[in-house]
Amino acid sequence: MMPGKRGSRRLVGDYLLKQRDLMEGSFPDAVAIGGWSMDGHPPEGFDRPDLPPNTVLAPPEVYDIPLRSLYSRNISNLLMAGRNISASYVAFTSARVMATCAVIGQAVGTAAAQCVEGRLLPRELARDARQIAKLRQTLLRDDQTIKGLTNQDPLDLARTAKVSASAESGAAKAALLLDGHVRDIPDKRGDPAEVHHWAAPVGEGRPAWVELRWERPQRIREVQITFDSGFKRQLTLSSQESQNVNLLRAAQPETVKDYTLVARTADGKERTLATVKNNFQRLNRHRFEAAEVQSVRIEALATNGDALARIFEIRCYA
Repeated sequence: MMPGKRGSRRLVGDYLLKQRDLMEGSFPDAVAIGGWSMDGHPPEGFDRPDLPPNTVLAPPEVYDIPLRSLYSRNISNLLMAGRNISASYVAFTSARVMATCAVIGQAVGTAAAQCVEGRLLPRELARDARQIAKLRQTLLRDDQTIKGLTNQDPLDLARTAKVSASAESGAAKAALLLDGHVRDIPDKRGDPAEVHHWAAPVGEGRPAWVELRWERPQRIREVQITFDSGFKRQLTLSSQESQNVNLLRAAQPETVKDYTLVARTADGKERTLATVKNNFQRLNRHRFEAAEVQSVRIEALATNGDALARIFEIRCYA
């Protein structure tokens, strides 16, 4: 017996809820996230103008996308990114959007490089726990977001340092620079439910600074800084700016604009490693001639408009 309209709706609803539950889950080989609403369109497209698009469900939070869905079932060396990944039709109504396709592309590009380096096929990489751990940490270092994953990079010397700062604003403590997270976790209203950055007042000739110090000098040649770039603000490519009241097509006010990177070497002398003006980027890497240092300090001199200087993470590498 064919179900009636009410029964059909219930079956469809149950299927969609199952899809949402699957999307909420996590995967040991997760390499990217999505979060767009499940935005379905009629398969007939323009031939059915009487059927509008249908946004049925919005995931309650972002969901992980596993590496297993990003390579071919029967072509051994083929990785895929974008609108040809392996997903059910309903899950695909969320994962198909451009920003999600972009982060999938980053994951696939990194995985391909690691396959070449290790002479591995994608399926072999996905089955190797050590290779997956390396891939996920590499992606995290390049500012990819994977739900629940934190910095565990054994090469990051900052993880063994002690942190101090000129000041701390509210819950934005200096110690959070080393908690492994590079974004705040918002609540349903978009306000931070979990804070994972350091913040301090800056301006009027008064810099804000944060410093990493080690018990023994460390040999360092690279410092990586992750600033705040206003993730709470919706950034789109749409020309319909009237629909995006928070859209700001300029350097984001929260991002540190001018800053200096200073090290204290093993002999007690200060050495300026970098001086930056007019920064608008979230992720900055500074490479220099290797030196034995006791401490590394970032002095934020100005932001792009906000009263607080904010940093999510500092990493240091030999």
